[in-house]
Amino acid sequence: MKQLVTLLIFLGLCSIVYAQEDNDGITPVALDAITVSSANADYLRKVTDGQTSEVVQELQYRVANFDVSSLSEYDKEAISSFEVIFKASNGDIIATYTPDGSIVKAFEDFDNIILPLPVRKMVFDGNDGWKMEKNRYICIFSEDDLTKKQYKVTLTDGNKKKKMILNFDE
Repeated sequence: MKQLVTLLIFLGLCSIVYAQEDNDGITPVALDAITVSSANADYLRKVTDGQTSEVVQELQYRVANFDVSSLSEYDKEAISSFEVIFKASNGDIIATYTPDGSIVKAFEDFDNIILPLPVRKMVFDGNDGWKMEKNRYICIFSEDDLTKKQYKVTLTDGNKKKKMILNFDE
């Protein structure tokens, strides 16, 4: 009961507080919309598909957001491109940057990643009883050429082995 009375008093006091209505002569200003994008948005758009392994995606974002000016060899005037290797636990990405930080080309190579669901369905469709022994994901990005995405999968069923290559070129 004590709490109810306290609550009613509090609500009664709050109702007599006035909102600020006077803007002190300040008029709101509408700003133009701007779009902020990464210099390497094209790279991310072509290599990520939302279903790629988390380890691969994390490294792709590091590659896209890398600041080439942080390199000790950085000399915008003397060097026309910079090659940087990014490593993860089960693969790496070798990226070539221009002096302004844009990715010219990238080579991604990962072993034994979690395959995206559509790729797993393609691999195991018609291969009942087979088990995946190993897999390899390769992606080649070039601003001048098509992006190549490829999964190489090795399946086993007892003593039998089957190798599959799935290409997803743009």
